[in-house]
Amino acid sequence: MFSPADLIPKSNIENKVRNTSLPRTKPLLPLYEAISNSIHSIKELAKINESMEGKILISIQRIGSADLFGEIADIDEYPVNSYEIIDNGIGFNDENMAYFIESDTDHKIEIGGKGVGRFVCLKAFRKIIVDSNYEDNGSLKNRHFEYRSSREGIHDFKEGTVGEFAERRTKITLFEYKNDYQKNVPGSLFEIAREIVNHFLLYFIQDNAPKIIIKDDKNEEVNCRNLFLAEFQGEIQKAEFELGDYPFQVYLTKSNKSQSHKLHFCAHNRSVREEPLYRKIPDLGKFSIKDEDQQYYYQAYVVSKYLDDNVNQERVGFNFPTDEDEDEQQSSPEITLYKIRNKAVEAIEGVLADYLSQIRENKITTYKPIVEQQLPQYRAVFNHRLEQVKKLASNLPKDKLDIELYRLESDWKIEIKEEGAKLIEEKKNISNLGDYKARYEKFLTEFNEVGQIDLARYVVHRKTVIELLDAFLDLNNKEKFTDEDVIHSIFFPIKSSSDEVSHENQNLWLLDERLTYHSFLASDKQFDKINQIEVNSQDRTDLLIYNDALVFSEDKRAPFSSFTIVEFKKPQRNNFVDYDSEKNPIEQCERYINLLLEGKIKDHGGRMLNVPKNIPFFVYIVCDITPSLVKILENREYAKTPDGLGYFRFKNQYYNAYIEVLPFEKVLLDAKKRNRILFDKLGIS
Repeated sequence: MFSPADLIPKSNIENKVRNTSLPRTKPLLPLYEAISNSIHSIKELAKINESMEGKILISIQRIGSADLFGEIADIDEYPVNSYEIIDNGIGFNDENMAYFIESDTDHKIEIGGKGVGRFVCLKAFRKIIVDSNYEDNGSLKNRHFEYRSSREGIHDFKEGTVGEFAERRTKITLFEYKNDYQKNVPGSLFEIAREIVNHFLLYFIQDNAPKIIIKDDKNEEVNCRNLFLAEFQGEIQKAEFELGDYPFQVYLTKSNKSQSHKLHFCAHNRSVREEPLYRKIPDLGKFSIKDEDQQYYYQAYVVSKYLDDNVNQERVGFNFPTDEDEDEQQSSPEITLYKIRNKAVEAIEGVLADYLSQIRENKITTYKPIVEQQLPQYRAVFNHRLEQVKKLASNLPKDKLDIELYRLESDWKIEIKEEGAKLIEEKKNISNLGDYKARYEKFLTEFNEVGQIDLARYVVHRKTVIELLDAFLDLNNKEKFTDEDVIHSIFFPIKSSSDEVSHENQNLWLLDERLTYHSFLASDKQFDKINQIEVNSQDRTDLLIYNDALVFSEDKRAPFSSFTIVEFKKPQRNNFVDYDSEKNPIEQCERYINLLLEGKIKDHGGRMLNVPKNIPFFVYIVCDITPSLVKILENREYAKTPDGLGYFRFKNQYYNAYIEVLPFEKVLLDAKKRNRILFDKLGIS
């Protein structure tokens, strides 16, 4: 018999409950804890009575009257209020009662007991009511008490003998959900039963579960074992892997009622953490798999003593690094969730190899023509990272495939750079010359191919830019005239400078390959706002380019420095007027030349110097040759270019200037001609 003093806990139960974590989104976890305790109680009795058949009966009690529930067909809409869990296990004998009173017991630690299940229950329920018939010296006795979130915990404790027809059984009542948890409880009896099966699935998989029946207020009931057999079809497949000194097992099942493919990390026969499996194996997709007359989702369960040893106190997570920093997990010497997940996915892919291989071969057949014809910059990635390409999602559109292949390429480049750094370091102390030479040759081959990828990408970029310009000109032919700022931005981003835009992100090669390399470039910026020149004017050119020849010459004997001025005019413009600096692009550019000749320029040493009077100017006026412009050009004695499409003139009376007037059509045709050999070699003409 327990005296009142025996019932005093070693710590404040109210504080223990307050400090226990239970997410509001996990309202069934207290029920799982009660069922788990019943399973442990049954297994404890089975050690001394091997012939016993364990049974757990769970009754759902909803808010409402029994008479009301008897009259209505569907009671799922009535909220769950309480649960009764009855088992025929060993019960609250003296030993188990003592452990229950001890708030920090490690009594069941070897089977996953954390000593906090009752605190989890009190987190979500008003109280726990215990009524247990247990055997003591050949006779049955009864203990009855309430467990509440108070300092002492145990209230209304009673114990005594029971009648001769009584049976061994323990009834635990989880009484009255707290509101924050109640609103997240599933309403359907079958849904709650399904959640129980999923949570304790490993017991069912290993045929190690007692008989578990769940019923509601209308006495409708579900046998969880039958539910498992009905909803988890076919053979349960198993795979194994190792991390460190720990073996891991993966059980793969088919569920026709789950809503997605899931990966479960388990501890002590229970699912602790679940993740979408299709994110790691995209070929499984987000939808169910159709196999003859059935549809199902795969459910994978990862089991290990390592997971058992490292599950947290509330059994809602693990005490090792999870997903906060995958890079850190990968480099960590300890076993992490990242490493476990990757190994588990490899094991699952091994089990599903036949199914996945056909999908992946079909995927390669689909993607290869797209890469060959539209994304040739990824040909080397396709060849060297074929296994990773196979694991991309199916049916990706071209733009999404481009992004995924770019990711694979980036990872490949990093691997090559890391391997190069290792080879350089190892060269200092080569212990195996043959192995080193083989690795070096492989590295050099891949390094060269990466270089070809960058070149291919740049060629594709040029093709895309030309097609974009062609599309804009096509719009002009349909009398939807493009604004000159849009055209300007194709050649170089507007209102920016060479300090802000890298060489590969500018398209001056459309006009002249040599324009890509310069000392500075200002795009649509006022002269008095450009740091590299000193010109007191608010005029602005579309593009002002300066080449300090000494910057590009190591021996300081380079040709003269020069300025390049580019002006864009709206396509199809036909209101040009001679001797009007606002309506005549030639006079406009000549004004810019005079302003620059009167100013100063910063040399390669950072000093401001007068602009030399003989400095060459190269002027490109890009616009359509309309009748009003032809009149000006002929009046000023401009000659036609050899192809007859543009005009040019060299002026050297007051300054050295070569001026070309180029229609958009000529710029486009010349760019196509210069780049045709590149497109042909890449197979994208």
